[in-house]
Amino acid sequence: MERQSSPEQSKRWGFRRPRRLKTIALLPTLITLGNGVCGVVAIFKIGQYMDSNMLRTAQQAAWLILVAMVFDALDGFVARLTRTTSSFGAQLDSLCDLITFGVAPGFLIYALTRESVDAYWARPVQAVCVLYSMCALIRLARFTVETTPDEGSHREFAGLPSPAAAGVLASAALPVIAFPGLANIIQNALPGLALATGILMVSRVKYAHVVNRVLKGRRPFITLIELALVIALFFLFREFAFFIAFFGYAATGPLFWLKKRIFRKPAPAAPPTPEERHGNLS
Repeated sequence: MERQSSPEQSKRWGFRRPRRLKTIALLPTLITLGNGVCGVVAIFKIGQYMDSNMLRTAQQAAWLILVAMVFDALDGFVARLTRTTSSFGAQLDSLCDLITFGVAPGFLIYALTRESVDAYWARPVQAVCVLYSMCALIRLARFTVETTPDEGSHREFAGLPSPAAAGVLASAALPVIAFPGLANIIQNALPGLALATGILMVSRVKYAHVVNRVLKGRRPFITLIELALVIALFFLFREFAFFIAFFGYAATGPLFWLKKRIFRKPAPAAPPTPEERHGNLS
């Protein structure tokens, strides 16, 4: 039985009792929980795939991970819009993200590759799946500690965001049903993608916040037409469009990092000191 310390004991021992949470922001919390529900159901679907070896259940799990990204994009936006950001919401968001974008994708990669790899590669693939989930855990813990509720901290990310990393892996599993001939190629590539996205998550490579960049503020009317065309292409080629979009976003970080390193401008030369000018004159 857990014993509760009295206020006198708390003062004597030098610590204060934790403040009890009395109210929560209902709408952002429900949106965040929608993210967590999608992640848990996705894990259930992956378990069904492992029992029945039906690729369609794995595809359903991948779609659930992608749907969860909508909830993840909306909860913080709604909280800031309604001015109801809180430490509780940030902690709940990180925990739901860990389930949906950390555990579920790692479990999905393990389920899709366990039949296609031989015994020699089975343990390394399992290690990669675990490493991906741990990288997502580290990424989310760091993000929770370093991020503040103000808009300035939501303009760019340090490291690949966990939803984008999960999007790369989940969208890579979508063409398996529509194009069975690519199943072996995709399954063999998944562990490498998981390793690469895991490393990018814990890196300090800069990534733009796409939602804030595109939807915030006023934009030209042509932007609406461009977005409509992109959405139409997604529906027409949805099996590959999602993967191309997420993979392209994940690749922007290393590409811009290399661009800065290769085309870095040399530092301006320091002006000569009086002693050096005097020496040149003499």
